[in-house]
Amino acid sequence: MNWNFNPYGLAGRRTRLLALALCFGSMTAAAAPVAMHFVTKQFPPYAYAGSNGQAAGPMVELLFAACAKAGMECSVSVLPGRRAYRMAEIGEADGIFPIVDSPDRRAEYDLSPDVVRGRYVLLGSSCDRGCVQQLDGTSRTVAAFGPSEASRTLQRMVAAMPGTMAQIEPDHQIVVRKLEAGRYGKNGLALVNDAVARWQMSDAGERRLHEVAMVRAFSYTYAFVRKPGSEGRGRQLSAAINEFCRSGKTAQIFKPYKLLASGCQPAGEPRFPSPSNPMRYAYEILR
Repeated sequence: MNWNFNPYGLAGRRTRLLALALCFGSMTAAAAPVAMHFVTKQFPPYAYAGSNGQAAGPMVELLFAACAKAGMECSVSVLPGRRAYRMAEIGEADGIFPIVDSPDRRAEYDLSPDVVRGRYVLLGSSCDRGCVQQLDGTSRTVAAFGPSEASRTLQRMVAAMPGTMAQIEPDHQIVVRKLEAGRYGKNGLALVNDAVARWQMSDAGERRLHEVAMVRAFSYTYAFVRKPGSEGRGRQLSAAINEFCRSGKTAQIFKPYKLLASGCQPAGEPRFPSPSNPMRYAYEILR
C-alpha cells in the first residue's frame, strides 16, 4: 500500500495545465493583429468600388499599406455617403475617408496627416474661365453635393453674394449631370472637386463643362473614430503614413491617378492656411 499518495497531485497538475493553456491563449490573442474597419463613399478617383465590388483607388491602397506596416488587418466598405458618415458617427466603423481637415472634423475625429491635395472649382456649362465677370449683378444658381465640405464652402460663398442661390444635391454625380443638362439655368454653376468632376466627365464623354474659377485648395485625410482603447491605433497608422510620405511611396501611389500628394507633416499638428486666399478670387469674379 502506498502511504505517500498525494490527494492533491492530480488537481495540482490540472491547475498547472489550465494555467499554461490560459497563458498560451493570452499570448496568441496578443499576437493577433488588430482589426480595423473603414468606410468610404463612391468618390473616384480617390476611392471607389472596383469592377469586383471591392474597395479600390489610391486612398484605399495607401490605407492598406499603412495598416500592413502597422501590423493591423484593415477592411474598407464603399457605401452611400450618408450611410458611411452615420456608421462613423455611431461607432460602427473605426474610420472614414476622405475627410477635409476642419475644426468641426477635429472635434469629431482624430485625423491623420494630410495625404492628397484637392481643389474646389466652379464649373460652368455656357462659358469658360473669366466669362462670369460679364454677368455682374445677374442672379444665378450654384450647386454642390452635400452635406459635405463642398456644400459648406458654397454656403459661405453665397452668404457674401446677394442674388446667388445655393442648390445642395444628395450626390456629386447629380451635380455634374444637371449642370451639363442646363438644369441650373443659363448662368448656373457648380462647385465641385475638380478631380472627381474630371473623372466623371471623362467616363461619360461630357465636354460642355468648363472650369470658371478655382475656389479653394485643400487636402484629404483619414479620420479615426474615437473609441475606448483605440487611442494608439490612429497614431500608429499616422506614423506609417508619414514614413510613406517621406520615402516617396505616397506620391507614387497617387501619381497614376494624376493626383498630387500632400506635403509631409507630423500627425496632429495644425494645418497652416495658404498665404493666398482663393475664396477671395471666387467672391470677386462672381460679384
